[in-house]
Amino acid sequence: MGSALVTAPTELLLRPTSAYAAVCSCVGQSCTCGSLCCDGYTEFCCALYGANACPTGSLIGGWWKADGSSFCGGKARYYMDCHRRCGSCSCGSGGICSGACSGTSCGCGRGRCDHRKAGCTSFRYGNCNNGTACIGPIQCRVVSCTAPWHLDASCSSSAVRTDNNTRSHNRPCLQSGLPVYPLAGNWDGLGGSGIGFYDNRNGKWTLRQGMTSPNFTTTYGLKSGDRPVVGDWNGDGVDSIGIFRQGGEWHLSNTSTTPMTFRTFRYGLQAGDIPLVGDWEGRGADGIGIFRDGEWHLSRSALTVSTFRRFTYGLQAGDIPVVGDWTGDGRDGVGIFRRGEWHLSNSALAVRTDHRLTFGIERGDIPVVGDWTGSGSDSIGVYRPKNGTWYLRDSLTDLSPQTIVFGPVWTQG
Repeated sequence: MGSALVTAPTELLLRPTSAYAAVCSCVGQSCTCGSLCCDGYTEFCCALYGANACPTGSLIGGWWKADGSSFCGGKARYYMDCHRRCGSCSCGSGGICSGACSGTSCGCGRGRCDHRKAGCTSFRYGNCNNGTACIGPIQCRVVSCTAPWHLDASCSSSAVRTDNNTRSHNRPCLQSGLPVYPLAGNWDGLGGSGIGFYDNRNGKWTLRQGMTSPNFTTTYGLKSGDRPVVGDWNGDGVDSIGIFRQGGEWHLSNTSTTPMTFRTFRYGLQAGDIPLVGDWEGRGADGIGIFRDGEWHLSRSALTVSTFRRFTYGLQAGDIPVVGDWTGDGRDGVGIFRRGEWHLSNSALAVRTDHRLTFGIERGDIPVVGDWTGSGSDSIGVYRPKNGTWYLRDSLTDLSPQTIVFGPVWTQG
């Protein structure tokens, strides 16, 4: 507010705009004032990182709403600002550490004038994570038709802030997100991983056991924003399907052919939590977990959920967690996919980087993990949505991946 009053007092006082957008600033780039980069607002996370969620290493610092949004059926639409954590950086009286210290660079999103700025605004609406007094500039923002306090336990409804100037702000990726998720699983229990897809738009699963086998389809999970999970919940050697829903709800089925929920519970309550599945100790059945801003929270079992292991691995924005049995010893290790770099640990109990690989470097590549050859150990791969192709390495040392054209084609961001 102070900055806006100093640099644009007439704009702020005489027009129905917000302090947040009162100043036309193109953050040092040669953009016209009509460009998105110059309108004072921050870019959506999905346009920068491919998902409508706060990137790894950030948290929600506050929210506001726009009433009467056509994107929410005429109801309120909620906007939440994602800020990088400051770590050891110090803050001034305003509670914002410098972007240079927190690792939040300032500029037009993706360096383009047709993207709103990112990492430039040292401003906090508040009412989320108020216990974290020191945060960095706004990295990006997420949006939802669901009130923030239902998505993140740190947010409250006590101080409602409204900015209807943002009512029309949108990106195509907010409607699509990941429309289709690539999957891997042992659907028939006969060895090796098959592949498949979950369609977030209609709850349809399309699965095939062999790379060239016929597909079979089923429907499970119909709520927008559902994320698929795959695991052997009961130790019978066959992977079944499930759903992770916003608010930390898990819905698990013990079969993939005629799915029926046998277990529902909550685990992972914060916005942006990513579900995990793995056999962490070689028990023969999969447990679960969540990945939150570089923190891993693991439960031994999906049947009796309790955190037995918590650690930090993967702290950079955009890091994607991966899980796999890299050694074939029956125990799943963990890893991070970071813009084409894979950092893998053989164990989830003694975490260190045992393998560092480069594979899948095109923007939009989605990591996949599975036992593609039935060898007993998992390897890596990527699904490339722009051409509907899987690129799978038979082993971690294999440099000649097999390619499979299977699945829809779409673009992200």
